[in-house]
Amino acid sequence: MKAFFAFLFVIVIISRSVLGIHLDPNFQTNTRKQYKISINDVGLWALGFECQINGGQTVSRLINPGDESLFEFHAGDGDATFVPCDFYWGKKDRNIHVYDDSLKKQCGDNLVNTCKWKISSDGFYVYDISQNPPTFVKMNDW
Repeated sequence: MKAFFAFLFVIVIISRSVLGIHLDPNFQTNTRKQYKISINDVGLWALGFECQINGGQTVSRLINPGDESLFEFHAGDGDATFVPCDFYWGKKDRNIHVYDDSLKKQCGDNLVNTCKWKISSDGFYVYDISQNPPTFVKMNDW
């Protein structure tokens, strides 16, 4: 039996070199989390927002009723992850975090995390996956 596994090991080594199979030197062994932010306009005309995501990138959008805007980013496990957004609607403006450590319960803390938001004339609602059944919960007023 040991001879069989030794033979198999030799075959794997030879086939790697013959086929040119090499380990990717850029492969990261640390965990990278994916974050998806969904912002849905419920009845507001010309809802504008600007969000700062990890790495200094800015996401700016102008959406109308029924529109959904989706953006995503990645962060290392253990990185401080927060996404502040400035929202503008008519003469109103509000800055909220659409993702931070306080929203892990509502949005998840897995390898793939989705934070769904609905914005309406009376405030900001997040889809809370910790509820049974999951539902939108009001988090902020304008």
